[in-house]
Amino acid sequence: MVSIVLILIVAGGLILFLIREQFSGADFQHSIVGVWFNEHLNIRILMYDVDSVFQGSVVWADNLNNSILGTRVVENLKVGFFNICKGTYVDPSTSEKYDVRLSLKGKSIMKLKAFHKGTQEVAFDQEWTLLKS
Repeated sequence: MVSIVLILIVAGGLILFLIREQFSGADFQHSIVGVWFNEHLNIRILMYDVDSVFQGSVVWADNLNNSILGTRVVENLKVGFFNICKGTYVDPSTSEKYDVRLSLKGKSIMKLKAFHKGTQEVAFDQEWTLLKS
């Protein structure tokens, strides 16, 4: 009898965790959408959602980077467990592709970690800040 109660408690806890994760994921997805600027302050990227898959395109660049306007730099970003996003980052200057993981630090800082394709070797880390409207 005690083992049945214990199993029910564990199963109930797991169900509550999964439901909470699903709803917090929706809030998290809403937090990604917006205009973000990189730590060098030389480009701004619009992150947008198409059927829960995120893309990011350059919407502003300084005079040295004007030629990259409209370039998609984040592709096929999907939110996974614990609100870790995985997708592809395309360097706007070289067109080199990286595997990328994004996560939020608070509501206005996005941490981007890029890896050389197919490896766990870190190519670079960046922090992007949400542009306040």
